[in-house]
Amino acid sequence: MKRTLALLLCLALLCACAPTLAEGSERYKAVTARFNGQLEKGAVVNVLENNTAIELGYVQQLIDAFNEAYRDQGVSAQIMDIDQYSDLATDGPYGYGPDVWYQANDILMKYATKKHLLPLPVYSLESRDLIPQNAWDAYRMQMYGEDFYCGVPINVQSGMLFYIESMLPDNWQAEWDLNQNGTPDFFETFTALYALSQDIQQNGGKTEYGYLDDLVDVYFSVGYALTYGAYVFGDGNTNPDDIGLAKGDAAKGLYMLRQWAALMNNTEVLDKTFAAAAYAYLAQGKMLCTITTPDVKQMFIRAMVNTGSWTQEEAEADLKMINVPRLPASADLTADAWQDTILDMEGKTVRTKMMGGVNGYGISAYTECPNASLAFVEFATSYEQVMLRNQVLGITPARSDAAAAIGQTDATVQMIFDNLNEGYIDVMPAINETAQIWTPGESFLIDLCTDAFRLSRGEAELYETIEKIQQGLERMVQQIFDAIHTLA
Repeated sequence: MKRTLALLLCLALLCACAPTLAEGSERYKAVTARFNGQLEKGAVVNVLENNTAIELGYVQQLIDAFNEAYRDQGVSAQIMDIDQYSDLATDGPYGYGPDVWYQANDILMKYATKKHLLPLPVYSLESRDLIPQNAWDAYRMQMYGEDFYCGVPINVQSGMLFYIESMLPDNWQAEWDLNQNGTPDFFETFTALYALSQDIQQNGGKTEYGYLDDLVDVYFSVGYALTYGAYVFGDGNTNPDDIGLAKGDAAKGLYMLRQWAALMNNTEVLDKTFAAAAYAYLAQGKMLCTITTPDVKQMFIRAMVNTGSWTQEEAEADLKMINVPRLPASADLTADAWQDTILDMEGKTVRTKMMGGVNGYGISAYTECPNASLAFVEFATSYEQVMLRNQVLGITPARSDAAAAIGQTDATVQMIFDNLNEGYIDVMPAINETAQIWTPGESFLIDLCTDAFRLSRGEAELYETIEKIQQGLERMVQQIFDAIHTLA
């Protein structure tokens, strides 16, 4: 009960900070006038959804429930092929794009800023006051000097650490719980996780690796820079002329990626296809833990069941998801004894900051059924559907009432909301220029992590010092800057 009350208070404070924006203004009424509440009879709402949600059956359940609820009102919805018509700018004007699109905020807002998505009448939505303002802000866009929103948040995304409890080392309680708090030390600090991973690779264990991950995914790995003072864009992620990915001690933070690459000694971590294999790797014991987003929880469970070693219920009980470990204050995974980072956590470590996102629904500017589309979005973001989406997919809701209900039995939901509220989730910028950070960022991370293998290949190292990593970061920032201004 205390946890629930704390979560509700936290969310109430977030929502209470919402500024007075365009609500009630003549401009707001004009911009959102097409949403007049009159459902377009015979309309079929084309919905482009998340591939995982489709694969696990949630989207079909959502579509079926909506169609049943609106059967008497003459509107329905259908799933679009996720591999087609996902470029709204190209397909939308010709009538081939979706009416409603579920996506991460940075992708949706890339289209919103080019007027391919509609500003929505959010003040009339049932969920308006139930979603924290900083989640709404992920879809905020200024028009005519006023703030409008081009998406309805449904879930919060950020990296979490996944592991299978039965694969923990047998001796962890005796040798890896120095502070006696019931949490394995190697899940509390990255220094301890590095030490465990080294021990497993040298001496063997229940799994082949300790921590194994795709190190070149910017979304997850940029946290090593954000923790030490970097940022994406200046002025609260709104100024693309100020790219902060090389600021602070970002280079020191990213040096740890090179350390991980050298320890893992596995070229799979240099390939983004690792993410698709991670479910089976965890289930089959190739690794003890990895980091990804909560919404793929059921993919791990499915992989566990497919091995034949778990039933559905056993897999759900055995799979665990917790906060990512704390990073060393020194920004060096080998500078301190792992035991010291546990016994002096405040002095030797810092809380990890991760990039995050807010997934939600947007409505195409080219839709011929805006009111039916809005009805679908309201239905999909209702309490009942958000609760079902959590049940099937394991998402963390953006709705405070759903989050509070789930938080009574799932501490992960509160962890994510605490991280968001306390500034340890850096929500992806809601500006079009965000699209230009991914390719240069990934190219740099591949180059950086590959450096761990160059000597063994008879090649010269490029990033063996912090200074050289800083120079590489500055080149990456310049590439991002050039891409933004070339494509602007």
